[in-house]
Amino acid sequence: MKGKQDFFLMFLVVGLFFVLISPYFLTDGMFLDGLWYATISKNMSEGFCSFWTPKLTQTRWAWGQPPMAFLLQAPFFLISKNLYIAKIYSVLTYICTGSLMFGIWKEIGENFKYFWFVILLWITIPLVYWGATNNVLENTMSIFVMLSILLYLKSLRKFRFPFVILSGLMLFFAFLTKGFTGLYPLVFPFLHCLFLHKRKLSATLVDSICIFISLVLPLFILYLFNPEAKHFFDMYMSEQVVNSLNNVRTVDNRFFIVLRFFEEILVPLILVVIIVLIAFKQNVLLPSLKRTNLKLGGTFFALTLSGVLPMMISLKQSGFYIITVFPIFAIALGIAIQPTLEQIYVHQIFRQVGKVFSILLLIFSVVLNVYFAGKVGKDKEMLADIHLISEKLPENTIIDADTTLHDQWSMIAYFYFNKKISIDFESKYVYYLCDINNTPIDSTYTLIVKGTTLQLFQKP
Repeated sequence: MKGKQDFFLMFLVVGLFFVLISPYFLTDGMFLDGLWYATISKNMSEGFCSFWTPKLTQTRWAWGQPPMAFLLQAPFFLISKNLYIAKIYSVLTYICTGSLMFGIWKEIGENFKYFWFVILLWITIPLVYWGATNNVLENTMSIFVMLSILLYLKSLRKFRFPFVILSGLMLFFAFLTKGFTGLYPLVFPFLHCLFLHKRKLSATLVDSICIFISLVLPLFILYLFNPEAKHFFDMYMSEQVVNSLNNVRTVDNRFFIVLRFFEEILVPLILVVIIVLIAFKQNVLLPSLKRTNLKLGGTFFALTLSGVLPMMISLKQSGFYIITVFPIFAIALGIAIQPTLEQIYVHQIFRQVGKVFSILLLIFSVVLNVYFAGKVGKDKEMLADIHLISEKLPENTIIDADTTLHDQWSMIAYFYFNKKISIDFESKYVYYLCDINNTPIDSTYTLIVKGTTLQLFQKP
């Protein structure tokens, strides 16, 4: 590890991060997927469901995703049952990921003094600071992906096979978090060998086989000897994997995910261009380019693409599916630009102003988060109606709903998260929910409460 960290620059980055997430951090409302995961985690913490039998409500199972993130998040709901607990957990996963990025940065021998810029490149990616408060599974999976990479890098120096086996186990945990999308670090040993030539191909092949066995063997043991695990994996493969490949289409073009990746990295690239222009003006660009470690940067950039390109196999794509590659990309870009950063001259006056500004920004980020705390960051009208209706119903109530609400997945999760109210569509319960533009077919129903978008009726 080389260099001494300018801590005020890290304060600057941390302050900027919390400014970016402030409107959605300690607030009510959440992106659909993250809301579902928070609800399942809360259910698990209360003993309503188990690791291999996840449930969203009394009327809905949740076989769509592996349950590792739910298990890790569940203990947080023992502290409080509020939705912001899931957001705090989500931000904590980012702190863990940032720490692992530092571990990798240290392991590859880069200068600690400029690590702040790597974090800056990472947190200025829109999907990154969006994901920080939306509790997507990729946040947890990033920890296992980065651990796998770090442990393999450590295996190149000492304790080869223990670290290689642990690297594979981290991919096993990544699979238990979000399935196949977390397995792309399997190619890292080959990429490292291809670009850096630090280990013979035969040794790399042995490493890869060990990593693969460490990943697959626990899955086989669970599948063969744990009936609940077997049932879960069967349901997951049929409902999520096979169905997504064959029947689910969220984009029109398989290249959507690639285009989205390049859109997301525009801000980091602009930051790098600014650094390059400053270096050019100070006549230090050419010397710094000669010191750039293109092989090492290329290794991490190739690994980044390994996490993006396989997504093209399915037409079910969304930008946040690739959140785990952005820490790796930031490291790759950081490696490329570090020699240029080392050459740039910064006047002492700017350093002093920067120190003051970084502290002020950090304080401002705290004030901003306190200001937004308790407000509604998403689904304001829906949440107002749900709270209004929930007041009229006891916990653990099952209510009927109009079929026009069948796809209102956020509404279904909010009702259960907030009051343990389950929604069904079988027309056999006392209460009936519909939107403001509809009424029950049965005219004997009595209106109980009417909100802005939803209304609740009761049988006589």
